[in-house]
Amino acid sequence: MAEQDLYLKILTQSLSQGAMRAIGIDDIELAELLPTVLPADEMRADTVWRMADGRIFHLEFQNHREPTLYRFLSYDTRLAEKYQTPVRTVILYHGAVSQAPTQIDLGVIRYQIENVYLSQLDGDAALEVVAQHLSAHTWEPPDRLRLALALCMHTEDRRALFGQTLALLPQVPLSERDLVTAAIMALAESRLTDEELDRLTKELTKMSKILQRVQKEGRLEGRIEGREEERRLVAKALLAAGDSVEKVMAITGLTRPEVDALQAQ
Repeated sequence: MAEQDLYLKILTQSLSQGAMRAIGIDDIELAELLPTVLPADEMRADTVWRMADGRIFHLEFQNHREPTLYRFLSYDTRLAEKYQTPVRTVILYHGAVSQAPTQIDLGVIRYQIENVYLSQLDGDAALEVVAQHLSAHTWEPPDRLRLALALCMHTEDRRALFGQTLALLPQVPLSERDLVTAAIMALAESRLTDEELDRLTKELTKMSKILQRVQKEGRLEGRIEGREEERRLVAKALLAAGDSVEKVMAITGLTRPEVDALQAQ
């Protein structure tokens, strides 16, 4: 999805400057979003970045307990081979997962990752910290993730937590709003109900240039796709009437391979 790619690019900034201290992960300074398709069997990781120190940061999202780490070991072996640099992997567990393996000892090598269990973090406490910082004008990078992931954390009253999240969003400093938006849409979206996502999107759209841009690009993409479909329909009609490929290309602007493919159909 083009919009997800945009969120992930902005997320590169959202997770830097010590922001991941909010979930207990230190020393992460991201510099570049990297391809997630890995060599050998076209394996695909969730998200991969090059960090400012040159190492690779690999972040995975899990809704269920991973019984073994062999899949992640395969990812990281390919990442290390491809980029010839050490890899640091963090598994972000959503849902009720509270325990999962962190290492494999294969004798010749020992593979170790870090797990973060959002269900063990206090969403109400996270938002309380954000509220205190906003009130004191002491916003810090970890507040991005506290606000973005609070709804994925433990709470006694999810409805109240959602309401507090909406109340805090307009108070976020202008310079940070797009980073918070990207973090919410890239990290927390899958944990929201359709109703919550609709309300949150409306609230964010009022104040976020990112969402306004995504919606604008989405409408533009839809119009382009519509025009492309019209051109293909015209080409099909011309081919059915016996017109030459060259004439169809001239009228519709389609390329020869595109017209050849339509003719084959």
